[in-house]
Amino acid sequence: MELLAIAGSFAAHYYTKTRMGMLRHVVYLNSKWEKAFPIDVIKYALIFIVLIFVVFTLSKYFKNRKASMNFFAVTAGTVIISMWSAYFLVFYNAEINRAYYILGICFFLIAILQNIVWHFIFKLKQNLKK
Repeated sequence: MELLAIAGSFAAHYYTKTRMGMLRHVVYLNSKWEKAFPIDVIKYALIFIVLIFVVFTLSKYFKNRKASMNFFAVTAGTVIISMWSAYFLVFYNAEINRAYYILGICFFLIAILQNIVWHFIFKLKQNLKK
């Protein structure tokens, strides 16, 4: 699922930059979404959710003092992906990047899926210790 979201975000970004028909469709879609949904409320709610996951991930990681290097790499990757998603949602907008809403959805999906994978690995690691 993460790879599909990454591929989708790349395709949306690439075709919005290179194909005029895709750009027109994305601009139309942006205006339609801005009228239908409270974008600012959703954006800040998504940022809050991502940051809560980062805090939860880091607190669980630091409670587990005997972490292996592989587990550190997975944790660092999860935090980096989550922070990139939050950064993108805060510092970009639909005027800077026309595919902002599509990319924001993809990045948020990637961050959530990566956090789910991290928690699954954490639980698996705890079960293997017992």
